[in-house]
Amino acid sequence: MRYEARHSTTRGWYVVSDEGHLAHVPDPETSPQLTLGGAPNWRAALFERQEDAERCAAELTRLGQLS
Repeated sequence: MRYEARHSTTRGWYVVSDEGHLAHVPDPETSPQLTLGGAPNWRAALFERQEDAERCAAELTRLGQLS
């Protein structure tokens, strides 16, 4: 599966799959248990900066190719 960064005037930058689904990523602010091996809390992949959205899309695409 591939992911891409897109921009919307109402959402800002966000990441979607090639099937058109909004991506979700672990939220580091509400998932402190990640460092303890717990399950993450998920959040929509919304970003203020284009660079962050593009980096997220590239990493999700890379991870999808590994599985």
